[in-house]
Order: sequence, then C-alpha cells, then structure tokens
Amino acid sequence: MLDVIMMVPMMLAEAAPQVQEAAAAAGPAIFESVQQMEALAKGLAMLGGVLGAGLIVMGAARGIGQLAGSAVEAIARQPEAGGRIFTTMIIAAALIEGVTLFALIICLLPIVLLK
Repeated sequence: MLDVIMMVPMMLAEAAPQVQEAAAAAGPAIFESVQQMEALAKGLAMLGGVLGAGLIVMGAARGIGQLAGSAVEAIARQPEAGGRIFTTMIIAAALIEGVTLFALIICLLPIVLLK
C-alpha cells in the first residue's frame, strides 16, 4: 500500500511537462493554475520521499533491535554457541542495512530529481 501512495507524486511529477504544454496552448489563466499544480506535485513528491525514508529507517531500527535482542537471549541460553550466533547476527544486520540503504536511495530520488 505504501508503494502505491509513494508512486502518485512521482506520476504527477512525470506528467507535469505534458500538462504545462497543454496549458500554454490554452491561455495564461490556465498556465498559472498549472504552475500551482506543478508546485503541489513537487511538494507531494518530496513529502512522500521524506515520509518513506522515515518509515524505512524506523523499520530497519526495529528489525536490527529485535535481531540483537534475540541474539543476546540466544547467547545467554547457550554461551558455547555465542560465536556462531554473533556471526549470524552480524550477517543479518548487514543485509538489513543494505536493503535499507537501497530503499532510502529510492525514496530520496524524487527529492533530488525535482530540485
């Protein structure tokens, strides 16, 4: 659902040049409203990117926190398996961070491209 919500501002931003050409042919009054709609589309794209980035960071923090808590609990139950548990935890945390980085880049692309 979040993906669909974040796609709307990007689609509006992509449609802006076509709408601007149609408005230029229609007249100056429509051109002003198109500029307002274009500004609204840019604002919505930025809002979607920032909200998405925030949700991604919160999800990653929760995931890594839960992962570390479970690892500490597992090491407390079986101290002799601590090395393997720690290695597995580090690998899983690195994978979570990698996915988070890619997701942040995707969320922040509209902000960078619309400036």
